[in-house]
Amino acid sequence: MNNPVIKEALNYEMVFSQDEIKRRQYEIQEKAIRDYNSTILYNRQEGLKEGLEKGLKEGLKKGAEDKAIEIALKMLENGSDVNFIADVTGLSVEKINEIKK
Repeated sequence: MNNPVIKEALNYEMVFSQDEIKRRQYEIQEKAIRDYNSTILYNRQEGLKEGLEKGLKEGLKKGAEDKAIEIALKMLENGSDVNFIADVTGLSVEKINEIKK
C-alpha cells in the first residue's frame, strides 16, 4: 500500500465503482467482449467439425474409388468384359477404358 501507483489505481477503482453509469457501461462492454469471444469459439468449433466431416466423406469416397480401380485392373488382367467390370465396380465404361490404356 506504500506504492503510489497502487494507491492511485485503488483510488480510480473506488471512484469508478461509485459511478453507476460508468460501471454499467463497463459491464455492458465486458458482456459484449465475452459474447464475441464465445461466438468466435463456437463458429471455429463448428467450422472444424464441418471440415472434418467433409474430409472424411471425401476420403472415404476417394478410398472406395481407388479400391474400385484396383478391382477393375485385376478384372481387366483376367480378361473380363468392360461392361461386366462397370456393373461390378460401379465405375463408368469410360473410366474403365481410360484405366485400360
